[in-house]
Amino acid sequence: MNDIIKFNTEVNNHLKDTLKSEKWSGTSPVFYKNDVPNLIKCIEVRRSLKQDHFSCNLSVYSDFKFSNSPKGKAMHTHKQLFLVALTPEKVTSSSYHWPLKDTKDFNTQQMHTLWEAIAGHGTLFFNRFNNFPDAFLDIEPEDFKRGDVKLFNKYDVYSQINYMNFLKEIHVSLHHIEKATAFSDLALAQFHKNIKGKNVLHDKAYDKTVKEYLNFLKMPKTP
Repeated sequence: MNDIIKFNTEVNNHLKDTLKSEKWSGTSPVFYKNDVPNLIKCIEVRRSLKQDHFSCNLSVYSDFKFSNSPKGKAMHTHKQLFLVALTPEKVTSSSYHWPLKDTKDFNTQQMHTLWEAIAGHGTLFFNRFNNFPDAFLDIEPEDFKRGDVKLFNKYDVYSQINYMNFLKEIHVSLHHIEKATAFSDLALAQFHKNIKGKNVLHDKAYDKTVKEYLNFLKMPKTP
């Protein structure tokens, strides 16, 4: 744990002020930006607990405010939509480990390389959301019935249900109620299909989480 604290301090020393100048908030391991309405962009830099490496993931959270949105922290698990890894060369759907060594100069150079990757590849990735929601308006419920739908036709999406629900939120905000309802019905059906026949140990905490998630997938009450 001490190694993680030291690593977070190192990240903050090298990157926090630079990220702040680019309008990012937070401290290592999580930096975030809310410069596009209804979205939260997030950079997570996390050191491995047991091995000498760290990862940098870029994620996007939904930030719509509806009557059935989960209460509490803004970056709620139910609202996480997209998660990709950042490497020195690109953004990828595959996991990537940035090596660390006992050499201070090497680790310092890794921080410099990380910033270059964030400023270059990371910025290009996040900028694709700047015309939100344009890139998502051509996706149809039927597209999910043909297989997994990728982000920007390129990146794997770890939760297709969250993606469906996100599209529901977009169309609710645009008052496209029929299409929003179609995405909601699809998300609910997929959730029930996923858990059917699974032996899950039920307790109050689990039941509460499932109930909250199912409510989130439903159509919100609108004025």
